[in-house]
Amino acid sequence: MLSSRSRTAALPAPVRRCFPVLLLPAFGALASAQSVGAISGSIRDSAGVPIPGVEVVLLQLKGAVYSDSVGVFRFGNIPAGKRELHFRRLGFAPKSLDANITEGQTLALAVVLEASATQIEGMTVEEASRRRQMLSDFYDRSSRGFGHFFTREQIEKRNPMNLSDMMRLVPGARLVPLRGGGQATLRFSRAQMGNRDCPPQYWVDGVKAWNLNIDDIVPQDVEGIEIYSGASTVPPQFNTREGTTICGVVVIWTRIPGT
Repeated sequence: MLSSRSRTAALPAPVRRCFPVLLLPAFGALASAQSVGAISGSIRDSAGVPIPGVEVVLLQLKGAVYSDSVGVFRFGNIPAGKRELHFRRLGFAPKSLDANITEGQTLALAVVLEASATQIEGMTVEEASRRRQMLSDFYDRSSRGFGHFFTREQIEKRNPMNLSDMMRLVPGARLVPLRGGGQATLRFSRAQMGNRDCPPQYWVDGVKAWNLNIDDIVPQDVEGIEIYSGASTVPPQFNTREGTTICGVVVIWTRIPGT
């Protein structure tokens, strides 16, 4: 079922945990036309400690998920067949593995990431250059007066335990505490969608992140944050047909390895 280019193991089944789920909208129309399965898993370091905020990318698909506070992630509605997963977080060596998705089944994974003292290996010159340009664009947008921005220096000065602590400085931001751990979810007071819950959209390093919570990202990994509490101020590149910007948009930029 699973072949890996680095150390992984299968989780015992059944997995009894509530997972953050990415139900891939791009495949919603395909779900009825072809077989689909799912992936769920946990991510730990070599000492067995859960790693939150790991970016998990399923190639061939748009978007990414991030491991939660206990290192758990999940993808749903994946067309059956061979898929490739990439795992990345600052301070750990990246990992890639192949997974075979079976119709009607959930593939359970236990992923181990090895600590990297100073940088994430494997970032190409082209990728590093692209990231630097994105950060340059971030600082350019911050000078225009639309939205709210936090730089790496501001985050380090405040030294928050959770990234949501920075949102206390944003007018109209409302934090809803989660049970245990001191974490919270973010909402904007003027964002309305009838009687339905109205979570903001999240983008990480220019990629739309589905089902992300603000505290899934570790503050020490962040280079900058831009917050738009309403659709009228959202830049075009973060205003897509997938989802709605009525509930606000949060754009997070992670540090370039080695900086």
